[in-house]
Amino acid sequence: MDIQEVLKIADHLVFNHTGKHLDDLQKTVLEGVWEGKKYTDIADNIHCSEGYVRDTASDLWKILSNFSGEDVNKSNFRSALERLQFSVSSSVGFGNVIGITNNLSLCSDRITPLENSRNGKNRQTPGQNQPETHLNPLPLQDLREAPDIGKIWGRVNEISTLEHWILQENIKVVGILGISGIGKTTLSRHLLEKISTNFDYIIWKNLYHSPLLPTLVKQLVFSLYYPTNSNFLLTDINSILDLELAELLSILFEYLRKYRCLIILDNVQEILAESKLAGNYKNQFENYGEFLKNMGELSHSSCLILNSWEAPLELINLTGLSNPVKLLSLNGIGENAIEIFKEYNLSDEEHWLELINTYRGHPDELKTIARMIQDLFNGKIGDYLKYNSLFLGDEIINQLNRNFQRISLLEKQIILQLSQINQPVTVTELLQNLSLSSSELLTAIQSLGRRSLIEKITQEQLTLFTISPVIREYIKLETGFL
Repeated sequence: MDIQEVLKIADHLVFNHTGKHLDDLQKTVLEGVWEGKKYTDIADNIHCSEGYVRDTASDLWKILSNFSGEDVNKSNFRSALERLQFSVSSSVGFGNVIGITNNLSLCSDRITPLENSRNGKNRQTPGQNQPETHLNPLPLQDLREAPDIGKIWGRVNEISTLEHWILQENIKVVGILGISGIGKTTLSRHLLEKISTNFDYIIWKNLYHSPLLPTLVKQLVFSLYYPTNSNFLLTDINSILDLELAELLSILFEYLRKYRCLIILDNVQEILAESKLAGNYKNQFENYGEFLKNMGELSHSSCLILNSWEAPLELINLTGLSNPVKLLSLNGIGENAIEIFKEYNLSDEEHWLELINTYRGHPDELKTIARMIQDLFNGKIGDYLKYNSLFLGDEIINQLNRNFQRISLLEKQIILQLSQINQPVTVTELLQNLSLSSSELLTAIQSLGRRSLIEKITQEQLTLFTISPVIREYIKLETGFL
């Protein structure tokens, strides 16, 4: 077996596992290990850290271990891959391992909940009397709507927390929340690479176009049913399309109970209402509330991850020490943002933390400011700071426009008031300047907090509220805010 055959086999296994082909770094690592090189030598050749090479290799070993049923590592990689090629070829009866991996990924011998629903009972599967092999199929994945894996700065603690919730605590619904551009989707994509081998099915759906619940559930059922059925017919499509929502949900939850499924719903805020307090639904989308409630309360072994600017009210109501629903609110990336400045070759390191604090460690906003400083000031932060001005640019303004289009008139009044006060204030101080009842004010502050648009500070046992410098500058620029 030469290196090209190795790369072809590994590429198909990785594609079956992640929905993505081997990237240049992964190929380089496999080539180096195949040639007996040390991780340090591989890292020196491609000018990156040894730790980065080790992490890349570790992910590859996990994929190969899951498929082969043995612990694959750097020392046994060559022999393990040769055994894997022989095992698959002999046990399945095909000579070309490349074609086999796709065949195995279909898992067509599984009886599906849709078939059970149609037939009313289990039937014997074609492979029931066939001898079993030691091979474990990789998770079936529908990642057509998932983005490529973007670069991530920091978030080690967040990934560790999410991994613990999902794999150790068996949390059924996880909400990853935060203002636009804070890194929810990127975090979810990297988390997926860490935990995917613990699931039978993985589906990523983007709610950017606001699908009605029956449409989404049909798509989920298709994604679960189609890969398990090599005899998929047009009649199957029609039978699914003809089902009522209650029947579709029954089939979906049967899958979620029978298999360990991971479903990621991205951009969940698109089904939530504008000009209302956080967490309310658009008209015709209210039935998502019952769906999410069932995901958190019904018995099943699967997990639903939601990425959203704000949490649907059902998730907030279901959180608690004894409930299998958790919410993670993302803040900035702190000093990890230094890596962004290094990537954009910014100078004046003594000003880096000042810039990070001003933009609250928001990765997208810091990339925008770093590009501007590189373009206009040759990367010199000090030259930019001389103008004593907070730069937003079209990218940041457009991003904030989308966030502020969603808030209610009540919330706008409070944000406007906070923008005119240069220091954190108490609820009592806010009430003195607004014609609102205490109930209205508290409700609106809570909603703004759920949208990550207001900051809470504790000073000398007092709870104070303020807004970030970026939001303060945005309000100044938006003269017609109210």
